[in-house]
Amino acid sequence: MESEKAFKEFEQIIDRLGRLSDDLVEVIDKQISAVVSSNGEDVEQYVEEYTHLRGVFKEQEHKFIDHLQMMLNNAGVKSIEIRLENLKEAYPETADTISDWQEELEKQMEMLKAKHQKLNNLLEFAVEKNMQLMHSIYSLHNKKNTRYSAGGSKEEISSGIALNKEA
Repeated sequence: MESEKAFKEFEQIIDRLGRLSDDLVEVIDKQISAVVSSNGEDVEQYVEEYTHLRGVFKEQEHKFIDHLQMMLNNAGVKSIEIRLENLKEAYPETADTISDWQEELEKQMEMLKAKHQKLNNLLEFAVEKNMQLMHSIYSLHNKKNTRYSAGGSKEEISSGIALNKEA
């Protein structure tokens, strides 16, 4: 009876993790769109939204681990690692359900990992292109990036310094 209640609560925690995972994927997709469209305000908004969701997700992860540990302890399973797999040993009659949970959680984590990787690759690309653009801008030479030395000869100064001096 008590184990039934514990399983029900555990299933609810797993469902919440699944919904939060879906929400995180959705926000990452919005971040990707905002980065592609170079919309700084949207990027900032979605980063804040992602940060909030990630905090809630972390809380659910801790609840998941705590509840799993409690269930394993109640079943008398003493293990160094707290794994969902160990729950099958304690409750063999629910092995199929536990396997379904494992598959769903693994699928969601793979999806999150792939979306994170896509966003990271996009951001790395944007940083690289921005760096190339800044290099091009700073390497331009014109009459404003020269000066005379104390000896009276004309010397070049870097564009970054010239731009900063004009500001």
